Amino acid sequence: MNKKILYLLLAVVIAFGLWLYVITAVNPEWEETFYNIPVVLENEEILIDRGFMLTQDEDPKVTLRLSGNRTDMMKLNSGNITLIADLSRIYSAGEQTIAYTIIYPGDLPNNAFEIVSQTPKQITLSIARWKSKDVDVQVAFTGAVPEQYIAFKENATLEYEKITVTGPAEIVDKIASAKINVDLNGLTDTISQKFTYTLCDAEGNPLEAAELKQIKTNTEEIQYTLKIQRWKEIELKLDIVDGGGIKQSDCKITISTPTIRVSGNEQALDALNYLVLDEIMLSELLADFTKVYEIVMPEGITNLSEQSAVTVTVDIPELATMQFAVTDILAHSIPVGMQAEVITKEKSVTVRGPEALLKQMTEKDLQIRVDLIGAEPGTASYKATVVVVNDQFKGSVGAVGSYDVKVTLKEAPDAAEGPSPQMA
Repeated sequence: MNKKILYLLLAVVIAFGLWLYVITAVNPEWEETFYNIPVVLENEEILIDRGFMLTQDEDPKVTLRLSGNRTDMMKLNSGNITLIADLSRIYSAGEQTIAYTIIYPGDLPNNAFEIVSQTPKQITLSIARWKSKDVDVQVAFTGAVPEQYIAFKENATLEYEKITVTGPAEIVDKIASAKINVDLNGLTDTISQKFTYTLCDAEGNPLEAAELKQIKTNTEEIQYTLKIQRWKEIELKLDIVDGGGIKQSDCKITISTPTIRVSGNEQALDALNYLVLDEIMLSELLADFTKVYEIVMPEGITNLSEQSAVTVTVDIPELATMQFAVTDILAHSIPVGMQAEVITKEKSVTVRGPEALLKQMTEKDLQIRVDLIGAEPGTASYKATVVVVNDQFKGSVGAVGSYDVKVTLKEAPDAAEGPSPQMA
């Protein structure tokens, strides 16, 4: 039984040896087909220098059937056979047919194999004249930001105002713009992001997909920044300080544009409910007042109105005025260790109010006060305040205009005794 198995194994070995001998010695030639071998296209830069370009998406592929020694044939596959076509042989646009060269790998000579068939024998390439130009980037909006918000489209910024498109001249000539689509629906904050774009013709129609495949651009995306802020209406106001015998309620105050629309970041906008144009001291107004004010916005706030300035008018009531020579001049808040000497002994003061009350007044109903807080030693003029000291006239009359008093401030003879409360 064991001998039969041994004879059987020996027969198999002998049969394999005979088969190997036949295919290597008796019949060494072998044929093999290699499919879809890509053709390498060389010297494309020369083609471009001549003003031409390839318009096909993929490199051509070739199927080869070769005959040769089996040992050599076993070294081949579709991945190590190189096919090269020289594009420098092309001199015109259109469908161009050119030959290709077959290169075998490693130590295999070019004559190691016989070409049984090659499909195709020559490759056909689509060639077109190429063109490059710049086209404008346009932004198209859909929807709108919510109510009470504004998108500053005019001040938006694009990474590229234009892009460069390159491709077949007949396609490039059709391209008029690169369009970005921005959806504003629901946006309440500034956006800054990259957008893809669509190449469009002069009528705004997108290019066909087949045409787009033949076009190259200098960028695939474009950064676009659009400021979006909340807005609100705020009041323009004046700070009116009563004085000179007049109260704010006695005056007719007009602001040509009483409210304006503003926008800003949330923190700045929440903190702003009105804008003060100026402080007006009624005691300093001798007649009706008119002035144009520039509207100056706080940091972080934008004026959305067309108004950059407003006209303010303050009409004061017609009251009488009278002059008084006031000698009661008082210095107060004298610095510690100092004494003050009022050099001005008399000041002419204009008082405004109802004529009947003014006729009852004397200079003793008025006092001039000088505040010396922070004053330095020496002689200087200080702004003074005129006070109505008689309760009979308080609130009904008042001094108008501004006054100053000359005072000499020096070290007290005996600083240890403390500051003098006042000196007249």
